[in-house]
Amino acid sequence: MAKINTRQAIPLGIFIFSFILFSVKTASFLTFHNMISILSLLTSTAVPAVGLAAVMLTGLFDLSFVGVIGVLSTLLLVCLNAGVPAVFCLLITLLAALVMEAINSVLIIRLKIHPWLSTIATMLMYLGMEKYISRGSYLTSKHPILVSMRFNSLFGISLSVWMMVFFCILAVVIMNTTVLGKRLYAVGGNEAAARKAGINTDAYKTVSFMIMGILCWAASIIYVAQLSGYPPEAAYINQNEVILAVFVGMAISRMGIVNIHGALFGAAFVGILSNGLGLMGVSSYWIKLVEGALVVIVVLGNSINRGTLVQLE
Repeated sequence: MAKINTRQAIPLGIFIFSFILFSVKTASFLTFHNMISILSLLTSTAVPAVGLAAVMLTGLFDLSFVGVIGVLSTLLLVCLNAGVPAVFCLLITLLAALVMEAINSVLIIRLKIHPWLSTIATMLMYLGMEKYISRGSYLTSKHPILVSMRFNSLFGISLSVWMMVFFCILAVVIMNTTVLGKRLYAVGGNEAAARKAGINTDAYKTVSFMIMGILCWAASIIYVAQLSGYPPEAAYINQNEVILAVFVGMAISRMGIVNIHGALFGAAFVGILSNGLGLMGVSSYWIKLVEGALVVIVVLGNSINRGTLVQLE
């Protein structure tokens, strides 16, 4: 039986402690209705977390996803409200997602700008585009597709949650069972060795950004469906949760590497934490503070076993 090291023990210990605490302190925590609420809460974290994990497992990073989701959400709403057929609206936003992530890949892979610097810059650009499209207002829509995704359910679970499940399962299957997934892991594990094995590492890094774009597109549809619109910078507010989810997933991995199923566990961890603290009456400001502190704790826990802090080239 594999031993749990310090890096793994920290997030697992916090998760178990939190689950027990919330179960004892709040009578409604373990109810079916609340579990469904947690699943709905996960939709804004799990899908972009899987996309971010896909980029990070190649050794890169992408902070611009919050801006990408914002642009796609507002663009989708504007198209739907203008009477454009839903199929064309979805295709337009998917193309926009791929173009925005292609810009990231060019800046990082071709022009060799550091991932943090380039994606902070594009994040600000995309957040500005979001404000321009929405004019800084809360865009809404009563399109039948969005209404159906929000209010219709299957086995008591909304269609937007099922959409999250579909994309997350698809990502896990692709990353863990296909040649594409294995080569993405190889690029992040040892880029020099991957090159010697004949893998076009730059091409696979670009693919990881395309995966991120597709998942940002899926996340934007889920955001708009669940909120019946898109409040200004809604995805930006959830940025910490997505980053925390990926780092928690890395921490619980035996090898200490970014992985898709770990990111999903991290998203569940974040969802349960936010939900439980909310049920206990903790202010949303304190919840954000806790999430930020946990990012630091998890990264430091990872450094204990590696002997160095996490570095993203």
